[in-house]
Amino acid sequence: MSNKNNEENQNILSDMGIDVSEDKIAIDTSKTKDFFGNIQQQIKDKAQNIGQNIQESSSDLAHNIGLKVDNEHIEVDLRQSRSFIEEIGMKIEHFLASLEKSVEDFAKKK
Repeated sequence: MSNKNNEENQNILSDMGIDVSEDKIAIDTSKTKDFFGNIQQQIKDKAQNIGQNIQESSSDLAHNIGLKVDNEHIEVDLRQSRSFIEEIGMKIEHFLASLEKSVEDFAKKK
């Protein structure tokens, strides 16, 4: 493992309240609790944002996915459905990238 990776791992462990030396391992449970509490809050905030986005777009969901239903027919526009699925995929990718960046930024702050 390179020195840079080892240093990053040590920084993350330190942020988590874990000190590893040759003779002992010390865990600051207060620091560990704070570290995971902050990550939990960031995930909760991101999830709420996604929930709001879904709620805002759910009113037009049938239209957005290309679905038309009446008493006699069900019509699915595959092009529109494909676009909708691609858009959802991109939003998920953005969410995961944002979450990863948040964790990295939090680890750097400590």
